[in-house]
Amino acid sequence: MAEPRLKMTRAALLGGTSTMIIGAVLGFSAAAIAQQAAADNDEVEEVVVTGSRIPRADLIANSPVSVIQAEEFELTSTMETESLLETLPQITPSSNSGTNNPGNGQANIDLRNLGTVRTLILVNSRRFVGAGTNGVVDINNIPSALIERVEVVTGGASAVYGSDAMAGVVNFILKDDFEGLAVNGQFGVTQEGDSERYNIDATMGTNFANGRGNVVIYGNYFRRKRTLAAERDFAKVALDDSTDANGNPISVPGGSSRIPQGRISGTGLRTSNSGLSDPAGNSIGGSGILFENNSFRAVTFPVDRFNFAPFNNLQLPLERYTMSAYGRYDVTDGIEFFSEMTFANNRIDRALAPTPFAESGFQLDLRNPFLPADARALLAGALDADGDNIVTINIFRRMLEAGSRISEDSRTLWRMVSGFRGELPNGWDWEVSYNVGRNENTNRQDGNVVISRFQQGLLVDPADPTKCANTTGGCVVLNPFGEGNFTQDMVDFVTIAASNITNVQQQVWSGTLTGTVMELPAGELGLSIGSEYRAESAKFQPDTFLATGDIDGFNAGLPTGGRFDVWEIFGETVVPIISGAEFAQYVGLEAGVRFSDYSTAGSVTSYKIGGEWLPVEGFKIRGLFQRAVRAPNILELFRGASNSFPGATDFCNFDSGRSQAEADFCVNQLGVPAGLIDTFKQEDSQVEVLLSGNPDLREETSDTWSVGFVYTPEETLPNLQINVDFYSIKIDNAIDVFGGGLQPTITACRAVLDINDPFCQKLTARRSDGQLAEVVLQNQNIAKLTSRGIDFQAKYTHDLPGNFGSIDGFLAGTRVIDLIQQGSPFVAPFQCAGFTGPRSTCDQTTPKWKFVARGTWRNGPAKVTLRWQFIGETKDDRISGGADPATLTHPFIGSESYFDATVAFDVNDNVNTFFTVKNLFDNNPPILSDGVAGQFNTDAATFDTIGRRFTFGFRSKF
Repeated sequence: MAEPRLKMTRAALLGGTSTMIIGAVLGFSAAAIAQQAAADNDEVEEVVVTGSRIPRADLIANSPVSVIQAEEFELTSTMETESLLETLPQITPSSNSGTNNPGNGQANIDLRNLGTVRTLILVNSRRFVGAGTNGVVDINNIPSALIERVEVVTGGASAVYGSDAMAGVVNFILKDDFEGLAVNGQFGVTQEGDSERYNIDATMGTNFANGRGNVVIYGNYFRRKRTLAAERDFAKVALDDSTDANGNPISVPGGSSRIPQGRISGTGLRTSNSGLSDPAGNSIGGSGILFENNSFRAVTFPVDRFNFAPFNNLQLPLERYTMSAYGRYDVTDGIEFFSEMTFANNRIDRALAPTPFAESGFQLDLRNPFLPADARALLAGALDADGDNIVTINIFRRMLEAGSRISEDSRTLWRMVSGFRGELPNGWDWEVSYNVGRNENTNRQDGNVVISRFQQGLLVDPADPTKCANTTGGCVVLNPFGEGNFTQDMVDFVTIAASNITNVQQQVWSGTLTGTVMELPAGELGLSIGSEYRAESAKFQPDTFLATGDIDGFNAGLPTGGRFDVWEIFGETVVPIISGAEFAQYVGLEAGVRFSDYSTAGSVTSYKIGGEWLPVEGFKIRGLFQRAVRAPNILELFRGASNSFPGATDFCNFDSGRSQAEADFCVNQLGVPAGLIDTFKQEDSQVEVLLSGNPDLREETSDTWSVGFVYTPEETLPNLQINVDFYSIKIDNAIDVFGGGLQPTITACRAVLDINDPFCQKLTARRSDGQLAEVVLQNQNIAKLTSRGIDFQAKYTHDLPGNFGSIDGFLAGTRVIDLIQQGSPFVAPFQCAGFTGPRSTCDQTTPKWKFVARGTWRNGPAKVTLRWQFIGETKDDRISGGADPATLTHPFIGSESYFDATVAFDVNDNVNTFFTVKNLFDNNPPILSDGVAGQFNTDAATFDTIGRRFTFGFRSKF
């Protein structure tokens, strides 16, 4: 985009906005004043409901909105906000306390399983600064004790709030007027006596200046202790798929091919395997040899795999300090100053199994004094054709002596919002504000192995093999030939503590004007207009070892940094058409539009149009169409190449059902050695890929439909409300890695078997032994996503006869009809509705049926609450890709129900105590086929991996 055009466009936007606001104030002033004079004295309180900036009196918007009141957090003893939100059927559990790998301790929200980057998080209807270069918000930083309610809009809302709202909006409305002192505390522990949680918070508020102002100060301390997978039977052993003697699929103890004994393979060693054997006479196969008892033997998988599971966090430890301050002051009778300030520090530790060192093309000096003599003779005969004692090998070793890999994150956030708002003489409301936030994350990693140093330690001085050929840096000769053979000096030489720093900053200037244009026969014609300028910047800076890729352990990556800004103008209107007619108590239209000019994606437009029809009192039919857009974020645009390890299955595997043509293609075009093809087997379920950004990305677009009804039969059944809505979201030009990921890329190549095809070109990235490695996948506007379903919700309150108190409750559920993911136009779409990930295709578990229900009995000072979360049955997502269920160990996963119970009692007017049992029946999570590393043989984000736990606490207010 040319710079002069940018300046002209932004000037036009800003000037146009100013004219628009001034014209609205002056042009509508007379009509508004006349209307105000003619109005009667009865006032109906109007509120702003998420999904629209125009206040409504009925609290029911055209957009489907789920509302969680503050009491829900109390009735469930919720310490972590995401744990309550993730039970909502519209939300797919994402990064949370149970996602250790992948995961980083953040609490993120994913609506409709369309990705966290497509869910917009707001606080008091304003943006909140992201936690990383992708702009995704960590809701750990939102003070839970100050939450008044949470409003969840599921469906595109870009016309109202801008980019990122393709799947919907989660808006945290905080308490802004508090007097007194409130202190809350609670403690939670499992029946195993672990996984402790501690929480204490205090809120102080006071009015001043004769009630013209109010200030609230809040402080919180929260701590969550570590729980390792070794402490739960279902998670302590990594399971792999296998078959029994009859060919039936079974789960067997499995794990990683990177083993503590050390393993060596090589092209010469492998292609000569027909004539090679270990001292016991066992034939050496494609996996090479391992070392033990000062000798070697042939590797046998899966028997020799390393069980990485017990080292992983089942519950991530977290320590959090939060401080907030909120204030308002009536400068005049019509102008109010307001301010919000938040500070938060989160400290999270991830724990992974010791580094799985794996490098190909390494040089090993056979004069290494630690190399067993029989292994030296084998390698010399198979690999040292020129007799120089230097052989080229592939080496794999689990660095058990260096201890677990630990990633420590310290995240510091501060945010401030300040502004003025008020009411003009004509009744119009206005607001201007400045919102600035900064998030800094310092990440320290322990347990990484420096690749170049490992290589340095394998080459010895021919004159003195006890010394390194290159002694710089304090090199010591390494002994990777057997478990426990690394001395502390060796560990100190090859390991290093690495660090990364991430800085994110957001600034938003905004102004809005909202009011009534005129009084139409059917009601008030409402209008909201405004403008917003937003600037975002982010930078990820790894240290030298990580940036150069000279690291095995945690994922290495190049620096990522960039910025963008956007100017926007927007308008929204509600037009009443009919009121008080037979079978048309009310008919109205709603429309909105937003024009945006990005410094990266250029000019984009989003809009909405819908309406509502009230045929009879208590029954409303509503519908809405929205065109939403999402501009690429900084990570998608400017990500430096970094490695990742997704699960994927190479069709070159001998047991993949490949044809002879596919086997020939693997040898002749993809680089699998001919001598290995008959028994070629992928060593690990995870394959290393290199991900990178793309500055030429453009915006995503989506079309969202929603239509439904709201039923409130006040005369026949008071206090009942039923909502039912159908939704359809289709996203085009969705940003995804090349091909939609490694597995779809493999699938696309298998379909064409053409080396000139771009998908097949990617699969030529292989080691000398034919194993896929460092497959480069760049971001592209290439994917399509579709989500369709039906949401339903019911609320009811009823007073019981006599002195038996009252009952109330709600039911909220969804029926997912379609969740279709298509990684590129060249691969078939995958149906993820009713399937369980994250094995090969679908990102997360997406049952077709999901609901949560809560019932509460209240009588005087006592409350008893029972909550039920239902997760419907699913299938292994490989079935969606064409796999035969008969070949899978756990092809079908039954439904799951979790029950929580809370008893609360008001000791007096100031103190309340409570006791909660979560996962009342102590359900273990379902075991899934071929568990992925870090997922504990299940989907740790979706299912409860901790078990029954108890929470005790108190709340007090003075």
